[in-house]
Amino acid sequence: MYRRILLAVGGYKQAESLLELVQGIRTEGVTEVRALHLRLHELAGRRPRPYAKESREDASLVAEAAAFELRMAGVGASSVVADAYFDKVAEAIVNEATRWAADLIVLGSPRRREVAARVFGSVTQRVLQRSPCPILVASRVGAQGGGGHAESTRADQ
Repeated sequence: MYRRILLAVGGYKQAESLLELVQGIRTEGVTEVRALHLRLHELAGRRPRPYAKESREDASLVAEAAAFELRMAGVGASSVVADAYFDKVAEAIVNEATRWAADLIVLGSPRRREVAARVFGSVTQRVLQRSPCPILVASRVGAQGGGGHAESTRADQ
């Protein structure tokens, strides 16, 4: 039984499949879910300054929409937006899980293809290596004929 589930939401499309997954593993009246959306920054310009492609308002809408859908399904939910650089996404997810004392982290399917993940690294893999709690990774919708499939693993294995 998971009391606190951290749901890392990348966008509206990803949120739908993750919400279904969370609804299937929750314990009614016990589980609380926190929808985390990261507002990603990169450095740009001659004198590198942080630049975000998404406004604070847009980022809040993504997180709050996920929390709203969960609340409508009877799940206790809250939302949070955190700022992170592109190369620090995994660290931001793990930091929020630790800060909030999450019992489970739910991640969407990896977005990077195999070659890109080998060159730049995999966010999912870095979260797996650093997580203080078990992680549930959703598969890609339509991958291998399934949409609601998930793989679970523990960080300490």
